[in-house]
Order: sequence, then C-alpha cells, then structure tokens
Amino acid sequence: MENNKTTFFELERQVGSMVDRKVLIQRWRELRSKRFFPPLLFVFGFICSIFEPVIRSVSGHDVADSIWPYAYRTLQWTLFLRENVVLFTFAMSVLLFFTFIVLQRQFGGKENPQWLSSFCTFGLGLLTGFIVLFFALDIFYLRGAFLLLPTAFGFLLLSLLLVTGGFPHIPRESKPYEIAQHSLHILGVFFAAWLVMPGIPAMAGFAPSPPPAPTIGYGADPGPFETSLSIHPYQLPEEVESILDDTEKDIDFSIYLTLPILPDDVQFQSVPLAILTHGWGYPTYEEYTDWISHLSAKGMAVAFIQYPSDISPEIPEGFVAVDSEGASNWPHHIYRALAFNAAFNELERVALDSNRSVEVDTILGEMKIDPSHLWIGGHSLGGAYAFLSLYESLERNWGNQTLFLDFESAWTRPNHPELQPNMSRLPPSTMVHLAQGIDDMSVDPCYSVHHQSIFSQLPPEHVLFIELQSDLYGFPRLVGTHYLPTNSVHDTLADWGIYRRIDAQADWVVARSRGDVNTESWAYQHLLNTPLLTDMGEWSDGEPVLPLLVHLEALTMVEKFKRCQSEF
Repeated sequence: MENNKTTFFELERQVGSMVDRKVLIQRWRELRSKRFFPPLLFVFGFICSIFEPVIRSVSGHDVADSIWPYAYRTLQWTLFLRENVVLFTFAMSVLLFFTFIVLQRQFGGKENPQWLSSFCTFGLGLLTGFIVLFFALDIFYLRGAFLLLPTAFGFLLLSLLLVTGGFPHIPRESKPYEIAQHSLHILGVFFAAWLVMPGIPAMAGFAPSPPPAPTIGYGADPGPFETSLSIHPYQLPEEVESILDDTEKDIDFSIYLTLPILPDDVQFQSVPLAILTHGWGYPTYEEYTDWISHLSAKGMAVAFIQYPSDISPEIPEGFVAVDSEGASNWPHHIYRALAFNAAFNELERVALDSNRSVEVDTILGEMKIDPSHLWIGGHSLGGAYAFLSLYESLERNWGNQTLFLDFESAWTRPNHPELQPNMSRLPPSTMVHLAQGIDDMSVDPCYSVHHQSIFSQLPPEHVLFIELQSDLYGFPRLVGTHYLPTNSVHDTLADWGIYRRIDAQADWVVARSRGDVNTESWAYQHLLNTPLLTDMGEWSDGEPVLPLLVHLEALTMVEKFKRCQSEF
C-alpha cells in the first residue's frame, strides 16, 4: 500500500513537471513570435559585448582602464591573425561555404530553425558591440594599425546578416517596419563588404610586406654577448607604501639587473651602466626585455627600475594643478621621487659598492660597473622620469664622462624645484634622443618638444626630436603608436625606428668607456640627423618606408609645434 502511494506521488510529480515544461515551451514560442523579440535579442547581445567595459567604468576605472582588457585582447587577436593568414583565409572560406548552404535552403523555400535565427540575432548584437568598441579603439589608439581584425568582423557580420535576413532585396510590402528592416539589412551588408575589402589583398598575398628586421648591424638580434638577470628588491619608504593603489600593492618593487656575460678572451676593466624606467601602470619587466637585451648585449649593465606609478597621495586643500611646458606640479611626483631615491641607493649597494652582490661578482668577476659612462632612458611616464634618474645620477656624480638620454613617448615631468637635475653637470659628451610615434594617442608630442628645449645648452645636432611616421602602404601596416617600445607590439617599425637607435646608443656609450675610437665614430654617425638614422628600409615591392622625421629645436623652429608654446 505504501509503495503504491509513493508511486502515485512520483507519477503526479512527473505529470506536473511535464505540464510545466509544456507551459514553458508554449510561452517561449509565444515570445519568439512577438515582433519585439528579435530586436530584444539583438540588444541583449550588444549589452553582453560592452558589459565588461561598462562594469569597470561603474567600478571607478577611467575610460582607458575600462577598455584596456578589451584593447589587450584585440592586440592578441590581431597578432594571431597576422601570424596565421592562411588559417584565417581557410576559416573565412569555410564560414562563407556554410552561409551559402543556408542561403540555398532559403531559396528552396526552407526556413531557418528557430534556434539558428535566435542564435544569429544574438550574435549580430554581440558582434555589433565588438565593432563599436573596435572603432572607438581605432579612433583613439590604433589609428588604422589593424587590418585583418576588421576584415574578420566584416566576414562574420556578412554571414550573420545573410543567415538571418537572407539575400538582400527590396521589401515586397510597403509597411514602415518592413521597409526599415530591409533597409538596415541592405546597409549592414554593404557595411560588412566595406570592412572586408581592405583585407582582401593581404589575405590573397598581394599586399607588399614591410622590410624584415636587419640581419646584421644595428637593429639585428641582440649581441654580441649573452646576458644574465638578477633581481634585487628594495624597500619603499613608508609614506610611499601607504598610498599604493590596489593594482600595485602586491608588487615586490625591485631592480632587475641585467649583465653582459663576457667571454674569457674579452678583457675589460669595466662595463658602463644603463638605467631604464617603465610607463605608468606598467611595472612589468617582461614588457621591456627586448629593449634591455639590445642594451646589455652590447656590453652594458642595465638596471630596470620598478617604481610605484599607480599611487593616490592626499591632494592638499586648494591645490591648483599646473601642467605647463612639459612639467606638472602633482604631488605624485614627490612620492615617486622618494621611491627613486630608495631604488638608486639599493642599486649603488648591490652593483657599485666594494661589497656588491654575489650575483654581480659571479658574472663580472674582477670587472666593475662604471657609472661615469651612463645611459638613461624610459617610456611614457618612465620617459619623463628619466629626468628623475638624471637628477639622482648627477647628484652621485654619475655620467660625468659619457651620457646618453633616451626619452621614448615621454609624458609630464616634475616641475618641483627640488627635483630638477643640475644641467651644469652634463658632460660635453652628452647626446639626447626624444622619440615618439606620429600616431601616439596617449601622450601629446608637446611634452617631448618642451623636454627637448631643456637641453638648449647642448649642440642642437646632439638633441634630436624624432617622429616615427605611420606607413599604411602594405601589410602588416606600420603605425607609430604609444606602445612601440614594449614587447607586445614589437614589429618592423620598432626594429627599424627604435631598436636600431638603441643599439647605436649602447655602442656609442660602450665604445667611449673602452676608448674604442673607431666604434665610437661609427655609432655616432648613426645617432645624428643623417640617412643612417632616418632610413627605414623598403617594402617588398621596392617602395621606401616613410623615413624618420628629425627635428632640431622643434619648439621654435618647426611650424606644427608652435602651438606647444601656447597650449602647453
């Protein structure tokens, strides 16, 4: 009796469950039949595509931080497509083949399954959001650098439109809804074709390719020496540690010291010193290893200094921000300068003192690191903070024989009087490069233009403001963006426009430290405003790549930078 009762209740539950499922299915079918359902599904897909940037923005991130994860993924997708053009072409061919099969079914009078129409409508919304984000990135950052990614978007958009709406045609009825629907469909197909067309020559292999990286000489693989890395944490001052933002609280701030491994048959008494600093929010050694390798493999000890960039000091009441002539008065500079002082003290202890670290002794043996021959450089905020490195160095009497300063896309420097380097201590053998991509959308070139004017006591031919031109002639496109000095976007433009210069800079400093007059003279010629510096090679069809633009005294002598006198 009990078993029969149990069976009855189980049967009742099963029947109830079946009824519930039927009700849900019926309601789902009713919902799908509503005219508003496809637009609703499209909007849902669109919201999903922009969900992450919106959430990050609501959480307090600024616009740049909000879209950064998407921007980074965009970069990774593009690099993958560049390296796999054949695979990409095959995948798009398969996509079009299946789209053609669906169209044939539609021409035969067979409608799409409801699940396929719903899936494609959602996909259209999702893809539209990604396309909107891509164009926002392209306007503000990418500047036409990516070719295959919009081509991929175009193929996907075309396929989804054809599957959901069929082959474009004039509506059979003159109802406003039908007219609007078909008009959008036709416009979407034309837009998809517009996205696809620029990438066709690249997919077919017709587009000229950029020059490969030099195989010998400056800009080739780092050499002639192998290198060794040791990491030396340093203690941040307490007042700096207390204002670290969450993004950098877990970082063990360190000096990454890269040393050349010199063979036994190469006998030198010392190696010169190089100091490199990273951009804002980018304290990542791994993003600058290409730069470091080109310096150290020439025979330099390279100290990559991690410093706290993302900090939130208390802003004094009544504080008025000033950002003028390439310099600003933000209190952040003072706290970062304290960190620089701590880092330089640690660098002096582990690399230069008589009781230097075991790692340095193991690699260099009897050789010393000689900071009187010095290279200083940095990227973005780290480029501007090359002035802090210069201040700390000159106060220690470093760089008193040879000094090369390399500012890559430098941002705002401190204007605080106590942080200004004593320019009267610059040695006669001082050279300066200030370089920036012409399509750098992160930092205005007026900062570098004003930084250049600080060195007015030096011969103008030794203080060059260099612009890396964008060249969209072939594929991959060469675009002078803000991040060219980092590993993530190391391309042909970087090989010719950045790493050739880095090699020549390092060679010049190393040659002077060894009294090698011939190498010093050779490197020197590559650092002046001559074709040895400005030539950027040729596209595969023989067309010259647009050369580097070199400006002497840009603030007063170059028409397009005269705005910097009033705007900055």
